Order: sequence, then structure tokens, then C-alpha cells
Amino acid sequence: MKDLLAPPIRNHRIFFFHIAKCGGTSISNAIVKGYKPWRPRDTNSVVILNEDAARFAERNTVGMHDYPHVRRDLLNYMMSLPNVKCISGHFQYSSSAHDAYQDEWHFVTVLRDPVARWLSHYRYNSLKKVITMPIEEFIETRQAKSFGRAFVDEITEDLNKGDIVTDELINIALARYKRFSLVGRLDDLPSLIKKFDEKFHHKLDIKHLNRTAEGVKADRLSDSTMRKITELCAPDISLYTQLFRAD
Repeated sequence: MKDLLAPPIRNHRIFFFHIAKCGGTSISNAIVKGYKPWRPRDTNSVVILNEDAARFAERNTVGMHDYPHVRRDLLNYMMSLPNVKCISGHFQYSSSAHDAYQDEWHFVTVLRDPVARWLSHYRYNSLKKVITMPIEEFIETRQAKSFGRAFVDEITEDLNKGDIVTDELINIALARYKRFSLVGRLDDLPSLIKKFDEKFHHKLDIKHLNRTAEGVKADRLSDSTMRKITELCAPDISLYTQLFRAD
């Protein structure tokens, strides 16, 4: 009876590509719930990347300190397991996995306004004491620059970027996102829920967004600081604007 009222996701294998500070935890939980992994026959159908274990493996890969492709290799391995129907986490995108499993797996992700994502990422790391400098100093760092190109960099980590100019990298990233079965926007969850239902015949029940506690807000920052953050986000703004232009 429960399956009739809220049918589980059937006949679809979904990889949720989780990008930091885009509401991914709550959305991932909703997708995972759709597979009803608490039922005995489905307990092994869902795999969620354990972040602590992944970081440990990156630091301690035998014969290679700080091996950069642990998350890519794990993704390829998990996609090859016949019993696995859903994978979620902060994996490294793999174009080879996308090529190999494009007929078996649906790639799904959610993005958000790049400046809002940048501020949320700074706020989160500041509250965790990972970043200890004030935002006016932080915006001059390399890490601040990386925050502004997360959408571009996350999906091109498997490339040797040394000789690729930013505009070309944005185009590569854009083409890769367009291969996804679904790319949603955090600021338009009703559209995401509707498109997910149309694609996978399951209505997501997104209970709540995992919001970072109060911290720095755009309306409390100076115009010059906001201009600098917007400049830092130029690569992601370009990608985001082009990707959702039709919307």
C-alpha cells in the first residue's frame, strides 16, 4: 500500500553529484529516500560517500601520498556494482565513467547563484574555524578565487588544466553539465521537483535545506567587497548564466 501512495524509484540508477553549499545534503537525502533503502531487499542499493573515509584514503593511498583521484576511482567502482542503484556524495566527476555508464546511470546535480554559494562557503568555513581571517582579507587569497569557480573546477578535475584558458574550461564544463539527465537550481526547487518527477516518476520530498548558521551577509558587506566577490565568481557566473539561459 505504501508503495502505491509513494512509489519508490524503479528502473533508474541515479548518481547525485554533490557540490558544496548548494543544498545538496537535503536533496541527496530526498533522492536516497526514494529508493527506500530501509527495506531488507534494498539495503545495499544506495551508496553514500563517507567523507572522512574518502579524505583518509586520499592522504594514505599506498605508494602515493595525497593521491588526487580516490573519489574518481571510487565512483567508477561503485557504478560497476550491479546491486547499486543510487550513489551520492562529493565525488570527483569522471568523464570516463560518464562515457562508460551513460546508458545505465543518470547524472544529477544542483547548482545555485554563484555569489550566494561563495558567501555560504566562506561562512561555513569561517564558523568551522577553517578560515580565520576577515572576509576583506580572505578575498585576496587563492582559496577565495577557487570558491568563485567551484562549478567549473568540480566538473573538470579529471583534466590537466595547465594549458587550458578559463573561457575554454568554462565551455568544457558547460558541455559536461549539459550531458546530465538533470541539473536543478537551488532557488527554484519546485521546478527541480517537477522535472525529477517527470524524469524518474517520483516526487521528491525535500524536508528542509541544511542551512549554514547565520554569519556574513551580502547586505552587511561594503560595495567594494561585493564587487570583488562578484569578480571572483565570474567563471561560475558565466557557466551558470549560460546553463540556465533557457529557464
